[in-house]
Amino acid sequence: MGQLLLQDVERQEDGPALRDGVSRDRIPSAHDPEMRHGRKSSRKRFDGHKAAVVVDSDSQLVTAVDILPGNAGDNTGVLELVGQSEENTGIAVEETIGDAAYGDGGTRQAFADAGRTLIAKVPGRPNKAHFPKEDFHIDLEAGTCTCPAGNVTSTLRTTGTRTNRLGQVYPSQSFQFDPEVCGLCPLRSECVAAGEGKGRTIALHPQEALLQRARIFQQSENFAEYRQRRQAAEHRLAQLGVRQSRYFGRVKTRFQLLMAATVANLTLVATKTGMMSQAPAASLNRPAGQAAGSCSVIAWFILAAASWVALRPCLRRGPVHWLSSTSSRHSRGFRPDF
Repeated sequence: MGQLLLQDVERQEDGPALRDGVSRDRIPSAHDPEMRHGRKSSRKRFDGHKAAVVVDSDSQLVTAVDILPGNAGDNTGVLELVGQSEENTGIAVEETIGDAAYGDGGTRQAFADAGRTLIAKVPGRPNKAHFPKEDFHIDLEAGTCTCPAGNVTSTLRTTGTRTNRLGQVYPSQSFQFDPEVCGLCPLRSECVAAGEGKGRTIALHPQEALLQRARIFQQSENFAEYRQRRQAAEHRLAQLGVRQSRYFGRVKTRFQLLMAATVANLTLVATKTGMMSQAPAASLNRPAGQAAGSCSVIAWFILAAASWVALRPCLRRGPVHWLSSTSSRHSRGFRPDF
């Protein structure tokens, strides 16, 4: 209650006043104190939670779910989400496929340190009037940077430090082009945004090597297969029907997500095995009373199975990891015999 009363107020010299902007980790609802402000895009916002879902791209089965705060990054705790999928299926994850929200350098480094493979598009840059960084050729082994006009520099300067989303601090380094060379270049107006007497600088990312390899791969023909797999998984996520939470709090919202994923998996298995089409025909061959009783038993069994599968992860003791939506590809041994 104290945070609700004080989160929009700040103390000033002449007394308390309304805070300019939104306070960090603001609580938008008194009924659900775990609800947070979130954004689907720069223009579209929401109040609530984020669903964390792992889908096997071969079988389309949901293998792990969880709930994230609404203001958490999509890539928060993604390694734990992959581990949860392996624990639930008993099968090692060969590759993890995600969208650009998982393509940052910090997430790639975490996967590389864990010995895992991450396939995700490198986040793009906003269109500007000057040459982007991708138009420059950076040779990390030689320690050089070549501009679109063919000028080369080896001047690498440390300009401070930077902190990634995981709280890790790295030195901030940039390649510096000679101001005299940039001043005589015919492409200066398309390249340098700084004033006269200054040259172009190209920032060097702490995980520059990982990002370079990812950009090369996403421009290859092999990347098209992973794009199709990711789209298939996203369609699967849309079928869960969990756009609106029916409960307050992340624990109960997680239960709703578990139930939705369980029903989706059971429906998928029943459809693939022909149970959905065989059930009506089989019931016509039975006496009326027997058919009704059998349907009741089948319905009770499916409900009991769904409830147990959904509740079982909730009964496990241990830390809860809040993760964001992603898809994973398991080994071929995980594919069901449909």
